[in-house]
Amino acid sequence: MFKVLLLTLVSLSLFSGCTSSGMADITPQQSEPMYVDENTLILFALDAESHHKSAEAVGYFDLLYKRTKDTIYRDKAIRALMQGGYYKDVVLRLELRRKEGGELSEQDRRYLSLAYLANKAYVKAEREAKDLVHVNASEENYLVLAEVYRIEKNYLEMLAVLEKAYQLHYSESVLDKIAVVLYGSMNNPYEAIGRINAHNKNLGYSPLLTKRLVAFYRDQGDLQGLLETYPKLYELEPTKENADIVIQLYWNEKKVPELVAFLEKTGANNELLLKIYSSELKFKKAIPLAEKLYEESGDLDYLGQKAIFMYETADHRDDEKLLDTVIEDLSKVVAVKEEGYYLNYLGYCMIEHDRNVTAGIEYIKRALAIEPDSGFFIDSLAWGYYKQGKCKEADTLMKQVVEILGPDDPEVKEHVEAINRCLKRKK
Repeated sequence: MFKVLLLTLVSLSLFSGCTSSGMADITPQQSEPMYVDENTLILFALDAESHHKSAEAVGYFDLLYKRTKDTIYRDKAIRALMQGGYYKDVVLRLELRRKEGGELSEQDRRYLSLAYLANKAYVKAEREAKDLVHVNASEENYLVLAEVYRIEKNYLEMLAVLEKAYQLHYSESVLDKIAVVLYGSMNNPYEAIGRINAHNKNLGYSPLLTKRLVAFYRDQGDLQGLLETYPKLYELEPTKENADIVIQLYWNEKKVPELVAFLEKTGANNELLLKIYSSELKFKKAIPLAEKLYEESGDLDYLGQKAIFMYETADHRDDEKLLDTVIEDLSKVVAVKEEGYYLNYLGYCMIEHDRNVTAGIEYIKRALAIEPDSGFFIDSLAWGYYKQGKCKEADTLMKQVVEILGPDDPEVKEHVEAINRCLKRKK
């Protein structure tokens, strides 16, 4: 029904919101079509505004004003004209109202000044804006005058006016304009950055000014500034994009402690944090994180890593419950993932702690099928043969291990000595 009524109204040409020349039709229509109630017209007007059909919206508000004489509709028509860019219409209507003795509200006068400006009537625009500030030195009125000076490229006057506006309420939007003028128009980047930093220090960070600061630092190539500011932006807007930038900045600058602190605080990238814990041998921190990631994703890699971290950090690696857990978890992993790292670890645990040495050797052989030249895997197999009393086979393999890993590795030394004692006993 709504659309039917709307089409009916349009087809009957109730009004003309704006003429083809851009001038609004001020003269009331002599005839009116079928009656449509006020609420319906309001809905039509709002619908037109929401679809950016400013001319149609003006027509509806004009008709509403004509019927009701309620000035709210007259004001809304002016606003719709401004939104549609019909600045000549705005000037014509407001000048006519003033000529006929009507008073203009502050908002009307702001519109009039900006409409003059759009029509390049700079003298009129400046005079109207100055009169506004004289009547009421409000932030809104200062901003209109500042816009006049911006268009006139009178940046010193613009800056002075914006400073007065800022002093009223310390508005971040006003300071943003000040910073842009200083940075872009007056070629004073350090002053622009300093003003924002001083505001942030005294009044706290905000998305608007923090983004502006980031843009300035990026333009200046100031990595230290970006490192200090982007984490603040992430706190304000914790998006993946912002987190990724913070992480990349820390990583590029090799600030690993700061990166770890950020990741621990935010949880922005637990996968990366786990890799860092692992590379730094911080297994006690890595265990709960690996378990969390496994529970969240079901990825068996995290289960395998958790098992290895538990074993590496254990005070007593012979603890039966610990070994049960480690072997059970790694068995789940290798049942699905044929990866040498997990196969070797599982096999070695079983061999080292006499938990089915034969089965452990089979796991090692599967690992060697994947990486036949791994000195670590060969060492594990040699140790398995040693546990089975096959000292000659173990000795042959350990000679390969020494060539690959060198003779100074503590575990290699231990295994070589044990196997040599085994050979002597066999003799």
